[in-house]
Amino acid sequence: MRRAIRAGICLSVLLLSACAVEPTSSRPPYRSPVPRPGPAATSPQASAPMLDKDRPPAAGEIPPNLSAIPDAVPEPVERSKYGNPSSYEVFGKRYQVLTDARGFKERGHASWYGKKFHGRRTSSGEKYDMFAMSAAHKTLPIPSFARITNLSNGKSVVVRVNDRGPFHDGRIVDLSYTAASKLDLITHGSAEVELEVVDASGNMLASPSASGSETAAAPPQPAKDPEVPVVAASASVPPSGPVRAGSQQPRFLQAGVFNDTNNALSFRDYLRLSDIKPVLVRSTMRGGKWIYRVLVGPFDDPAELTAMRRKLHADDTPTILVRE
Repeated sequence: MRRAIRAGICLSVLLLSACAVEPTSSRPPYRSPVPRPGPAATSPQASAPMLDKDRPPAAGEIPPNLSAIPDAVPEPVERSKYGNPSSYEVFGKRYQVLTDARGFKERGHASWYGKKFHGRRTSSGEKYDMFAMSAAHKTLPIPSFARITNLSNGKSVVVRVNDRGPFHDGRIVDLSYTAASKLDLITHGSAEVELEVVDASGNMLASPSASGSETAAAPPQPAKDPEVPVVAASASVPPSGPVRAGSQQPRFLQAGVFNDTNNALSFRDYLRLSDIKPVLVRSTMRGGKWIYRVLVGPFDDPAELTAMRRKLHADDTPTILVRE
């Protein structure tokens, strides 16, 4: 009887071990669910010990300049020889890899993956670097470049998609540790985001069906609802006024402040399509509520900042100077 029980245990161990074997090239590498760091779990299943659990890097392993690591730089690329089958199957579900990502945009939850997979092979054949600005997606061509915006705080990053996943309902993208950190995703483990594929200039790729060309359609107009702006940009400051040089000189132009992240993102895209660059959205807590500021810059040259301010004023976009 004991021999039979022991044989059954050994068979179970072998079956579990087989699940950990790296899949063949016809299927993308499977990553186990990303844990959500935070309060201790209360359910019996969640509190049970887990083997080889994913986790963030130790404090001593995190680069001191993590927040300064630059976003991925979009560039013209060829599809990788690896990770781009016409379709593949995971857990009984088949995924069709996109042949053209132009115009691709979606919303859903983002998660992140860390130390457990650091140094392992990604679907592109490259090694996963949790300190690089990369991401995994189920169907985007590899490689692709995408802008990920955390809809809860307006923070945005650009990542290089070089892996497949996450294979969990409701999650649309898995981010590297650095990308997740810059979006303030680490503590909560996941957040609702907007993903949009971008081209080499950092603009969203236009859909190939848009007027039969690759140029973007007419830019969306910024929000005009008078209740949306929390702080109106000051039009009384002379747009042609000089900016004094010095360590405390303004480096940004605040073009608008919104209490709705979608309006802020639409206005940001409007400015980008109007060739106003660089432009970004930053979130700030004010009066117990999040507000989203659209900033143009930074400019280290006072002359460039003044010239951009004149250009925005000519486009009926008043601004105020901020140092940030």
